[in-house]
Amino acid sequence: MIYQETRRLVRPGAMLFLSFFIAACGGGGGGDDPAITGVQPGVVAAVTTTPVVAPVTERPIQDVALNFVSVVSPVVEAVTLVSVDETSCGLNGAQGIRGELLQAVNAVRAAGAVCGSNVYRATHDLNWNNMLQKSATGHSRDMAHSQVFSHVSSNGDTLLQRVQATGYDLRAAGENIAAGQGSVKEVIASWLNSPGHCKNMLEPSYQDIGVACIRNEGSPYGFYWTMNLGRR
Repeated sequence: MIYQETRRLVRPGAMLFLSFFIAACGGGGGGDDPAITGVQPGVVAAVTTTPVVAPVTERPIQDVALNFVSVVSPVVEAVTLVSVDETSCGLNGAQGIRGELLQAVNAVRAAGAVCGSNVYRATHDLNWNNMLQKSATGHSRDMAHSQVFSHVSSNGDTLLQRVQATGYDLRAAGENIAAGQGSVKEVIASWLNSPGHCKNMLEPSYQDIGVACIRNEGSPYGFYWTMNLGRR
């Protein structure tokens, strides 16, 4: 199922265009779509074993016209205590996912890709941004503990509000979310296989990126990923 919603947001000095693409994968169980309304008890088994992803993009309307792109516990080895990055779902130990993920995304951008019916040529690398990572971390944590898989936070905040709250002075922003993938390789593959997410990762106007994964073993999906992209 693909759910698409288009909105225009007006703020002083700029007109922003907001496009949601929410994709839900999995089957069986019945009930409401968990990607839109949150996880329902009847579909826990199905959605837990089938990762789901959903992108959202916010950018000035003129860009759209031109581009048609709308804790884990510390790990103990012998007697050495190794700190684990809780924004990386405990993956890669103290090293976390930042290096692996940035390398993977920039490799995709360097090669170019076909996203649905659109061909994206090779483009420049993205730079890691701590403010975008902060907004991504907050949203992944919220999804992991509220058990609602959505671009809207449990308190009603949108991508625009979350990014602006970190101090990132954005001109454009995009977001991919995913749940259930247990590695950087798996989540990148999931996003590449979906046109909306793929477009966000290949979009040449973006300059910065921040990604977080928050793990909650007691939740339906376990791993909750948020990728925030931006341009200032």
